[in-house]
Amino acid sequence: MKKSGLITLLIAQLFLSQNSQTQNYQKIPDVFDTPENLYPFIKPSENMSYWKVFTNHSDYEKAVLYESQYPEPMTILEPIPERGFFQKCSGENCYHYIIACKNDRPEYFKTDNDLRKFIAEVDNIAEAVLIVNTYGFSIDINNAEGGSFKKDENNFYLKTFKSHKCPEVRESFLVTIERKNGQTTSQSNGIYSSKKSCE
Repeated sequence: MKKSGLITLLIAQLFLSQNSQTQNYQKIPDVFDTPENLYPFIKPSENMSYWKVFTNHSDYEKAVLYESQYPEPMTILEPIPERGFFQKCSGENCYHYIIACKNDRPEYFKTDNDLRKFIAEVDNIAEAVLIVNTYGFSIDINNAEGGSFKKDENNFYLKTFKSHKCPEVRESFLVTIERKNGQTTSQSNGIYSSKKSCE
């Protein structure tokens, strides 16, 4: 076979391979682009009789983001921590934290690493998205390069993004999460969206 023919064949195989890989990815559900919608899918790593996810809001009713099912009514009255995970500002309603009831005692989960430990084994795509969120990756519900996934017996593979400002660009990352322990690795897939100027 001529050299040019061999090169053409290799390029065609590479294209078909990439196309096949893209087809194996599924769209991440639109509602999974915010952490508040993901908490109901958490299966805690340890046997917690009861747990709640809060935001730091002075109104207790508005502070509760999610409450697990429990065998009988229980009340957790604990002070609001000064910091939490998904910290986005310094005022009210700026971060999240979990209080869990373990062996009849409250236990706080207040950092990104605490949330990862709370989840531990990654059982579903919602938990996988929460894990990547703790590393600063986001989900783009409008583009597969920043919002799709596939899985196998050992790993979740998520196409996520990070944004950079002025001009605003979105860089795609492939994040691999080990299902057994939540360990992650990531690699850039390059810029897939950009605006020409700063606003």
